[in-house]
Amino acid sequence: MNSLISSLDSAGSRTRRNNAGSVAPAPAADTRATPLALPEASTPRGPAASGWRYSNQLNEQLTSAQRALGFVDGLTGQLEQLKTDLSQQLTQRRIDREGLEAKIDRFAEALSQRHAQSGGSVDGNLRFHLAADARQNFTVRGMELDNLRKGSPETLALFSGERGTAAMSLSVGGDISEDDIMRRLNRTLAPSGIRPFVNDDGQLSFSVAESDWPAIRDRLTVRGGGIRFPSGQPQRVKTVAESERLSSSDWQVADHANVRQTLQRVVSALSQLRQAHSAIASAIEEARHSIDQLSRMGEQSWAEEFVADFNARLNQSGDYRSFLDVVPALLGLSRYRVISLLSI
Repeated sequence: MNSLISSLDSAGSRTRRNNAGSVAPAPAADTRATPLALPEASTPRGPAASGWRYSNQLNEQLTSAQRALGFVDGLTGQLEQLKTDLSQQLTQRRIDREGLEAKIDRFAEALSQRHAQSGGSVDGNLRFHLAADARQNFTVRGMELDNLRKGSPETLALFSGERGTAAMSLSVGGDISEDDIMRRLNRTLAPSGIRPFVNDDGQLSFSVAESDWPAIRDRLTVRGGGIRFPSGQPQRVKTVAESERLSSSDWQVADHANVRQTLQRVVSALSQLRQAHSAIASAIEEARHSIDQLSRMGEQSWAEEFVADFNARLNQSGDYRSFLDVVPALLGLSRYRVISLLSI
């Protein structure tokens, strides 16, 4: 059952890192030529249809994963050809600048289609998200941990800019702990879909679904009490997006020195794409294994094992961050809704 949980757990909690739901690179065979079909035993046939609903969900995720694999492999193919051309140009007297620049432009155009071509399952850091819920990480000027924790108390009112939504109020200052400020941020920002986290550098960062990022980037405003942010009319905050891991903006081919430098960057980019390919392929194989398991498992057995694994995950040692993935799912969940669901 662990393989199923890890396949579905595309947003595992981490103590000091973004819980954006990435799948770590792992060696795996190339799955491009393998069709994504449900095992025959997992199709619904009365009482023997054990686990079919869950297998069907995983199969949809597999389809998304194959789109991601196709996107990554398409970029890899372009870079392999560019690498060959750059190597050949280094042995010639004259550089075919126009030809090389055209190939770099085509690669940049393909890279810009990342979200659409991967179905939202590959983010800007080439991390793979099995649930196709890639997120954009960003920071907000003026919202640093120390700035929000220390100093005089102040109430901030944040506005997502979405019509009809109320202000999100947040009390800061007063020398509160890091855990307290993160709890408050999570509770305040959860309705907007924004998730706060502490990045690898120990800095306060935020993430939002990539599809929601343009609106958050352009409309997020804050009103303070005149301590950290001005009072009066809400002011638009300065958001800084996390830079994408792969970019060709500085690939130059004007002369042999430029070509040599660009070749090194292309080789590095190819290594990153191969790691992404391995991560996606590994996740695909794990999900397929889960489908096979579910096709042979009764729904009651599945439910019992899932509940046991879920409880173990929530009861693991650690701090409140282990609950970050669960809180958004529980918003608006009332006793009446639970009873209605159980009565089906």
